[in-house]
Amino acid sequence: MNYPTLYRVSGVAAIAGGLLRVTSSIPITQDAVTLEWLYTGIDILLLLGLIGIYLARAERLGFLGLSSFGVAVASLSFIGGPDADPFGFSTYEQGAAALAIALVGLSMAWVRAGERPLAPPICWFSSVIIAGVLNYVPPLSAYGLPAAGALFGLGFALAGWSLVQART
Repeated sequence: MNYPTLYRVSGVAAIAGGLLRVTSSIPITQDAVTLEWLYTGIDILLLLGLIGIYLARAERLGFLGLSSFGVAVASLSFIGGPDADPFGFSTYEQGAAALAIALVGLSMAWVRAGERPLAPPICWFSSVIIAGVLNYVPPLSAYGLPAAGALFGLGFALAGWSLVQART
């Protein structure tokens, strides 16, 4: 497989995972098994998308981009699977926090390198801000995590779209 094809396939995975993540921000089912399968599929698609998103820009993102990519990959693998607490803490919560931090770092590297489009890093960075701000506004606190999740997914979908549209 050549690089342009790899990037396009990765872009499709990022779009699918991102749009599924946006959709999952709306409570569509309460069935625990269905939700586990949905989130597992999302995590796999986001991981495949993230690989292409990073590799297409790896030479320009520097050490911050590399380290953020590494933490993001580890975080996505950490949050996958059933919601168990085998280590005495919520692996999902800690993994999700680490993933958010990693995407803020990737966003900073992306903007510093002058990468385009700017919408994905703006979405990822905004998702962290929205989650933090809305959780401290009592009437809106129930909307913080769903809004952050939607922005998070939208960032992946937009980054994936840029890979699908790439001409190289």
